[in-house]
Amino acid sequence: MKPFLGVVMALALLRVQGRKSIRGDCVDEFCVTVHTHALDFHSAQQSCADKGAHLMTVRSLKTSRVVSDVLTGSPGDFWIGLRYNKNICSESTQKLKGFTWITGDRATNFTNWKNTDVICSPRCVSVSKDDPEWIERSCDRPADGYLCEHMNVQDKCNRLASDFPVLYETPFGFSSEDLQEIPAASNATQQHLGTKFVCFEGHWIKAPWNCEVYKGGCEHECEKRDDAFICTCSPGYELEDNAVHCSRALSDPCVRAKCSQECVMKAGRPVCQCRSGYELEKDGKTCKNINNCNDKRLCPDENSYCVDTSGGFECVCRKGFRMEQGRCEDDDECFSGPCEHSCNNTIGSYQCECSDGYRVSSENSHECMLYCPESECPVVACDHNNPFQCECPNGFILEERLDGRFCVDIDECEASPCDHTCKNTPGKYECACMEGYELSHTTRCVKRKGLSTTTSASTGTPPSCSPPIGTASSLSAEGILGIIVCAVVVVLLTVCVVRHHKKRCGKINTYKDTHALQQVTTEKYVKKLSITS
Repeated sequence: MKPFLGVVMALALLRVQGRKSIRGDCVDEFCVTVHTHALDFHSAQQSCADKGAHLMTVRSLKTSRVVSDVLTGSPGDFWIGLRYNKNICSESTQKLKGFTWITGDRATNFTNWKNTDVICSPRCVSVSKDDPEWIERSCDRPADGYLCEHMNVQDKCNRLASDFPVLYETPFGFSSEDLQEIPAASNATQQHLGTKFVCFEGHWIKAPWNCEVYKGGCEHECEKRDDAFICTCSPGYELEDNAVHCSRALSDPCVRAKCSQECVMKAGRPVCQCRSGYELEKDGKTCKNINNCNDKRLCPDENSYCVDTSGGFECVCRKGFRMEQGRCEDDDECFSGPCEHSCNNTIGSYQCECSDGYRVSSENSHECMLYCPESECPVVACDHNNPFQCECPNGFILEERLDGRFCVDIDECEASPCDHTCKNTPGKYECACMEGYELSHTTRCVKRKGLSTTTSASTGTPPSCSPPIGTASSLSAEGILGIIVCAVVVVLLTVCVVRHHKKRCGKINTYKDTHALQQVTTEKYVKKLSITS
């Protein structure tokens, strides 16, 4: 019987407290389980490893059909154990395109890619019920769930021969009435009868069995009497006909006490009690949960926090950490390849870094974008398969020269995109407005309320009597006064110019009307006369 104890109890360790309902199935020598927890790829693989498994490998059409069946009723995308963890472009001609199974190999008789495009950064694969094809996605973005594969499942049992429905409970956490192959250490319960069995070395053993394994299948206690194992019940209970379950004896006063949890007899009277983590309400019957997390000493690790549960508590690691031997250790997020170029792991977090000629994208901190801080930069982004196909950052143009290829900044200011002034910068441009105006919608300049239209001396633009572009057609009092002053100045200048012109014309006419005459007389001298007409 000792081999029975060793194998069954080892598998029994997989039965965790507070087991949640999950889906699963067993085929050949493996079982698959569906877990609907949103995790990134690395965390999903760690979760499977904690269960003695790894993320699912889908190497055959038969396995793919099993995956589709177990995902029925589970919406969303689920990780499988296939990833590409390199920063070089993949080989689209290979079956797995350079991807590797989580087990470290590339052996497969089956592929189901949604697309065959080349990828040049780390990616992981997910599937869904609606779309069973393999979809490449960022490894650090959580999927809706993940599939765990439990390997080397041997000594399975066939379905139990029964006239009643049988519920099979596996050591991997899932239960079903439809299982065709049942793994060792699974329990089988005949519905309606309540009779229990356990699977060992391909055979079913009826309860009660050895008391050291699941208490012999007994609901309360298991005892060994002579060479047989029997189930017994606590005081106030009696054994049911299936020899496994216990029910309250009708004569027991605790039946009438209607305690929500436990009932004990004290001084001949029934008294309600609560299990650990609960306390009794004022009605003396109902038990309510105690918030254990009020005690700060329960989770002393600075990288963890306390989560209150029904009747207990749980210490949970903060983001960027994972539980290892009761302590929260730094989780190396870079292991899953979250960054497009390179990843720098830090305590509790990580930071993406980019190669020369790139910088981290402002829209996605995991991706890199082309970047040139100067008016021109050497080309860094060319297609590996076609070196003549190159790219430049936005706002730059590719220029071929004898000494190489360069990305040259485009001077957007030549197109006069701004209302007032334009400053060209690498890859873009900046608009500015004169004093008294403010920028609107990147390129337009509008007058600030309550300010005159006096221009800034730094702009080098002469004063103007006409309203600037972009101002409203209606004139304020200051605008009308400005126009009047300009009009007066123009009139005065016109008067001055006319008067000056008249004076000059008068002088010219006098010179033209002067004549030199010579008078002939009998006198001995000649007299010159100047006659002005």
